[in-house]
Amino acid sequence: MKKMLLHELHPAVVHAPLALLPTATAADMIAVLSGDRAWAKVGRRLWVAGTASALFSGLAGLAASQEVKLDQPRARDMVFLHGLGNAVITVGAVGVTLWRLRHPPSLGQSLIGVVANALAVYTATLGGKMVYELGVGINSMPPDAAVGTLKGPPLLSRAAPVALVRDAVQGVRWLFGRARELFTGRHPLAPGANGIDEGHDLPASVPSELVAQDSWVAATERPGI
Repeated sequence: MKKMLLHELHPAVVHAPLALLPTATAADMIAVLSGDRAWAKVGRRLWVAGTASALFSGLAGLAASQEVKLDQPRARDMVFLHGLGNAVITVGAVGVTLWRLRHPPSLGQSLIGVVANALAVYTATLGGKMVYELGVGINSMPPDAAVGTLKGPPLLSRAAPVALVRDAVQGVRWLFGRARELFTGRHPLAPGANGIDEGHDLPASVPSELVAQDSWVAATERPGI
């Protein structure tokens, strides 16, 4: 039986916040509309559980971003948008949870939860596209493919805890670095990275050092400019 690898932890645990946070929002909304304090107590507990699971899932996701092969610009930027969106959602969940520990639910706070969960649907969709359309993190991808996995340590190995923390720190640095490149206009998003626009995929045989530059160059260079 194949051992579970460290980068596979994120897709294994991400379903917890995806289920708990919408349920917490629904419980708060019911409490606001009905005035039932029991629902308010349920919502508060669900916010705590959902936020804790989101923090752990985010840690695993940051580590996974450094443990998969991302030589294809579209795949790399899709991972970036997925991670950035989930980071915003998690920070928002932490804020709502801290507020809910001291206050009853309100209509405004519940609506913020609805918006955050709508964003989570989008980031989850990107996660699905990364795997099922582009092959990010798939162990059986050909060695010369632009995406796949870097074969991190087994999840239950002694090396896994150290690798989890180390790669998560590297993932944070990469996320901030890519955001800086994007917001300063140095490297725009690769075509199709948002999961909405049509992208283009390069042949797997293209050298990775060329693949790493082609999309943002093509996006910035136009005839006559």
